[in-house]
Amino acid sequence: MALKLWKRWIGINFVNRALNRSGGEVKIRVVQMMLSHVLWWHSHVQPVIDSDPNRVDKDWNWPVYYSFTAFTGKVLRRKPFGYVIGIVTENDKHLIPCAMVILLGRFPALDNDKKYGVFTWFLTTAPTEALLTIKEYKLTKDTLPKQLGAIGMDTAITHSVNNRTKGRVALYADKKGGDALLNWYKSMGLQVLPLNQRLPRSPRRLFKPNDGRYCFLTPKAAMVASKRMDHLRK
Repeated sequence: MALKLWKRWIGINFVNRALNRSGGEVKIRVVQMMLSHVLWWHSHVQPVIDSDPNRVDKDWNWPVYYSFTAFTGKVLRRKPFGYVIGIVTENDKHLIPCAMVILLGRFPALDNDKKYGVFTWFLTTAPTEALLTIKEYKLTKDTLPKQLGAIGMDTAITHSVNNRTKGRVALYADKKGGDALLNWYKSMGLQVLPLNQRLPRSPRRLFKPNDGRYCFLTPKAAMVASKRMDHLRK
């Protein structure tokens, strides 16, 4: 058991496959976010998201977030990093973005403010209809990857593990998501920061104090969550 724990904390691979809606698997890849990904998402996917008033990520402006995160994250020494999760085309020449994640890689951990973890600042997944309208790739509903939100969370956990913060992940469950979003994060193994507990010292304590919607993964819970996705790694 000790050996397994040791191996997990020295590094793990990102998932490279996802289950699809026809019962099979689809090849995916997790890559570093580039400006080209952001611009593609903003023009091809975000308009579909913006048409749904129930989406938490409605009206998100990824070009602004991408630039703002890079600037402020470096100024505050938060080690910002972005990932894109995408379908790999048959000829392996193109990546079709299906989910986007922006992290702060050095953020005071919510379970232990003497430690650091990852803060998941932005996480979004593409609506089915947005992917099906990309005519040049001829995607079908049955071949689209499932559990993209869970894969996005696994990406944050993997980043934390590989950057020696032991899987610690924190995030804020947007109020627009209501109880459904908060309960989904709980189902992923995250705990909710108690209302009587203040956030660790950071700008968020001033601008968005604890209102009962901050969530976090402990190292033990992160290991459990990560193991659930091991069958989709190399």
